[in-house]
Amino acid sequence: MSGRVDAAAVHRRPRQVRRRARQEEGAGAGRRARAQARFSSGPGRDAILARERQNFPAAIKLLDEVLQDGALAADDRGAALWLRALEDLRAQRFAEGAARLAEARTAPGLATVAPRLRLLEAQAWLDAGMPDKAKAPLAGLVEAAAGTAIEPAATITGADAKARTNDRAGALSQYAAFLAKFPESARRHEVRAKRARLLAEGEAPEELREAIDLYEKLLLDVPLSDYGTEAEERLPALAQKVGLRRSFTEDRDAVRQRQLAKIRDQLARSRYAGVIRDVDEFLALQPPDADRCEALFLKGTAIFKQRKRAKSRPVFESSAAACRKSGPGRKDTLVKALYQAGRGRYAEGEYERAAKQFSAVADEFPDHSYADDSLLLAGESWAEKGDKPRERQAYERMLADFGGGDMAFEARRRLLVLALTQDRPADALQLADDGLTQKGLDLRERAKLHYFRGRGLHRLGRADDAVAAWLDVIATAPLSYPGLQAMSRLREAGDEPLARGVAALSKSADQAAVRLDLPATPAAERALLLARLGLGDEAREELSDAKIDGWPAAAVLAQAGLYGESQRLLGALGSTWRQSPPAAANRELWTIAHPLAFSDLVRAGEGAHQVPWFLTFAIMQTESRFEPGVTSWAGARGLVQLMPATAKDLARQAGVDGFDEARLYDPSLNLDLGTLYLGNLVRRYGGDDAAVPLAIPSYNAGAGAVDKWLEKRKDWDFDLFIEAIPYDETRAYTQSVLERWLSYRWLHAPAELTADQRLPYVPLTLPSRARGVSPGPVDHG
Repeated sequence: MSGRVDAAAVHRRPRQVRRRARQEEGAGAGRRARAQARFSSGPGRDAILARERQNFPAAIKLLDEVLQDGALAADDRGAALWLRALEDLRAQRFAEGAARLAEARTAPGLATVAPRLRLLEAQAWLDAGMPDKAKAPLAGLVEAAAGTAIEPAATITGADAKARTNDRAGALSQYAAFLAKFPESARRHEVRAKRARLLAEGEAPEELREAIDLYEKLLLDVPLSDYGTEAEERLPALAQKVGLRRSFTEDRDAVRQRQLAKIRDQLARSRYAGVIRDVDEFLALQPPDADRCEALFLKGTAIFKQRKRAKSRPVFESSAAACRKSGPGRKDTLVKALYQAGRGRYAEGEYERAAKQFSAVADEFPDHSYADDSLLLAGESWAEKGDKPRERQAYERMLADFGGGDMAFEARRRLLVLALTQDRPADALQLADDGLTQKGLDLRERAKLHYFRGRGLHRLGRADDAVAAWLDVIATAPLSYPGLQAMSRLREAGDEPLARGVAALSKSADQAAVRLDLPATPAAERALLLARLGLGDEAREELSDAKIDGWPAAAVLAQAGLYGESQRLLGALGSTWRQSPPAAANRELWTIAHPLAFSDLVRAGEGAHQVPWFLTFAIMQTESRFEPGVTSWAGARGLVQLMPATAKDLARQAGVDGFDEARLYDPSLNLDLGTLYLGNLVRRYGGDDAAVPLAIPSYNAGAGAVDKWLEKRKDWDFDLFIEAIPYDETRAYTQSVLERWLSYRWLHAPAELTADQRLPYVPLTLPSRARGVSPGPVDHG
């Protein structure tokens, strides 16, 4: 059974099916929120969606249209004024924004969020250079905001207003209150600088000494920030003013520590060239071995992160030498330097020396957290050397010495792949059985062991036992990557095993429904209102303040279309809920976790570019959590994280005129180009569902890398090929996307399709085109 479905037909579903799918986008997100939704349709709702998609000119036009309606209810007018004011603030029209906010907070329906509106208004007046006008909205605000999410910001803004209206004592007092009450706030450095600035204006020695202390903290904590620069500029004059004298040694040590702090900050900001330059200047001062140890390690790390791994090796080795000379206090850096030097050796292609170096780290430092990682890389190095016996030996030693460690499952997984590729099914079965006795496995790890157990049993001719093992996968983690592979094997085993698998996926869990209603508290009411207006960060802030987390919070945010915020909350829930199939009450949770975000754009793109249905949702969820404005550290942009250079080529292919990389944050263009790219990759490997597990790693690591792996392993079973993807990130990415693709297909495919049509199928044999065999014509529907 191929399970093939006409993809175009899916996108041409009957109107009632499409309507049901739209309703499911926010299914389960809370009846109360849905009933009270503001701007549920019309230009107001369109404006909220435009802001979400970062189409701010369209949002302004739509909001102005709303505000021109003379019959607009007072509460709706207040909400529209609020959103319109935010666009004023974005454009730095602060006075106009403040005036709109002042009017908005008079709306009765916004009374619960009036303190937040007062805070925004006051800050806008300050930004407009009109601090006297900030006094009215700030009057009593700190007291009104006490214990709420906005109390920290209200305290700072109130202090700022006092500072700008010549109330120095009041400002100093309020800044001090903030630092005492919110010592770990992300804005603590800002407040330290503001308080230090005011203290430095005085003459009292105790005030000047406190200013010096605050500036020195800034130099150590955030040396490359504007606050660090300010501290560096002001400290000498302050020290002279107060008559502060340090010994030569104290001064030299302080300078070294500030230099190291600056280098650390450079590295944290990915300024690798600056790290290398500053370390070289630092080393010219002939610092003690302990500081040389750290500085050289930072330099080696910068070179390594520049993808010049081979060139980093001698630097890490020099760091290790300095660490040894400095004594036991630098043991941690010593171990990490030796480990990184081994990775550099590996990058040079000296696999045997790298393997021995990694093993030596585990031998010398068996109690360090890097010991098991070192043995894992020793095994990888022997694998690249082509020495399978010693590769196996390294992983077996890892299990023997560190069987309870966090890398034990990874060693077992690699041993399972070795056993099955070397036709040792009995060994694979034993490895899986032993692994299933271990404690602390997460459900995906346990499911994967059941899957490999089935593979071993099948190889041994025990077909019925293999089917039972694959059904155990479904019982353990139904819509997981191992579950996808297990359902594929059950499909191959025949109609009856497949039917049993489908029944397991459809089985209702014997558990109470999770409550999604929010408590009747002011904070919950504020969160609902903010979510309905598309103000995700603010809604999440209020939910956190009210100690509302988990499913109720995620549901409210998802129903409001704030998918990114909802997904972040779901990420903290763990995977326990995935143990039960999406049936009965549990289906609501699965649907919240897998929303049909930007569904019209996705379906249009998949239909136009022949992308297997629902694959784009899985890619988008993995790449950006459905957030249009995301930029990766490498510069990839938007919902499906396109690199500008790749997008430019795709735009040329699509005939897009006037391509501008800034437009990649526009969901419409991003998804059109992204589905074009996905379609190209799927067609490269055959064009059907079986090509997807090759298109996904190509999307992440490049088709050239996948083609190289295929050339090396084109005779392997498909599941083992995926497990042997050499890049850890790409292997995890591939399995994550496949898992999400399975979930989306099972949850959202039209109900009239049969189960085998809804389920993706990953054959045991690599697609013919991937193996260099000319395929027959591909039907794209």
